[in-house]
Amino acid sequence: MLHIVANVQVKAGNKDIPDMVLNHIRVFIASIEKNSGCQHAIKFYQSIGHENYRNCILPQYKAHRIVTEAIKIWKPTIVEAFKEIGGIGLKYIESDDAISVLAEIIGAENVVIVSSDKDMMQVPGIHYNPFKTLKKDQTAEDRWSKATIATAHKFLWQQVLSGDTTDMPNNLCGIEGVGLVTAKALLDNAGIYTPYPKTIEWAYTKKYGSKEGFIRANRTYKMVKLLSKYGCDFISDYPKAHTEMKILELTESTEIVDEIAQLFYAPNNNPNLFK
Repeated sequence: MLHIVANVQVKAGNKDIPDMVLNHIRVFIASIEKNSGCQHAIKFYQSIGHENYRNCILPQYKAHRIVTEAIKIWKPTIVEAFKEIGGIGLKYIESDDAISVLAEIIGAENVVIVSSDKDMMQVPGIHYNPFKTLKKDQTAEDRWSKATIATAHKFLWQQVLSGDTTDMPNNLCGIEGVGLVTAKALLDNAGIYTPYPKTIEWAYTKKYGSKEGFIRANRTYKMVKLLSKYGCDFISDYPKAHTEMKILELTESTEIVDEIAQLFYAPNNNPNLFK
C-alpha cells in the first residue's frame, strides 16, 4: 500500500500536500475494511528504521530495490497515517510474518487475510486482494481466494524450490531455472507418498551437490518461510525478531484487537523493550 499511495499521489502531481495523502489512506483503508466484511481489522506496517531480521540471513535481501522519488517524498507521511488509523508498527519482523502468526492464533476459519503478496498463500484461510487488477471477464469475486492447510503447506515448499527473485538473488536462493510452476510439478511428480522435504533434498542435491545444496536449501527456507509456531526454530537466532514474534503469540484472547494493541503500544512507555 505504501508504494501504491505514494505513486498515485506523485502521478497526480501532489508533492507537497500531506492532507491529500492522509485522506487517501483513510478512504482506502475504510473501503478495504468494509469490503472484507470483518468485525475487526488488525493492521500492520513496518516502522521507519525497520531492521529486517532476514537481512541478517541474507544481506542482499531487497538490496536491489530503488527508492523512488514518490517514496522519498511521502513515506514519513504515510507511516504517520498508518499510526493514526491504529496500525501496529513492526521493528524487526515483516507485516507478512505478523499476519501469519496472528492468523494461526485466531484460526483460519475466523480471519480474512488482506494482502497482494503471493507469499501470504503460505497461510491457510480466506484471502482478499483489493489491489488485484481485474481482467475484462473477471468480477470483484475474483479478488477472493482460499488457501487450505494442504495448499498452504505445498506453496511453502514450492517457494523453497523456486526462491523469490523479486526480493533475493537467484544465485543465492532457490534453484536457478526453477519457478513456481516448475516447483509445483516437481512436488506433484514425486508422488503423494514422498514428503516435500525429500523432494527438496533431491532437487537441490542434483543441482548443487549435497553440501552446497543443503546450505542453499536451508538459507532459502529461512528466507521464504513466514513466521509461525511451527518450523521456525531458527528465529531464536535473531533475538529482537524473536521477541517481537513472541509478543504476538502471547495473546489467545477473543478480544484480540485490544490485547494486541495493548501489547504493542507498551513500547511507547518502555523504549528498551525491543533493544
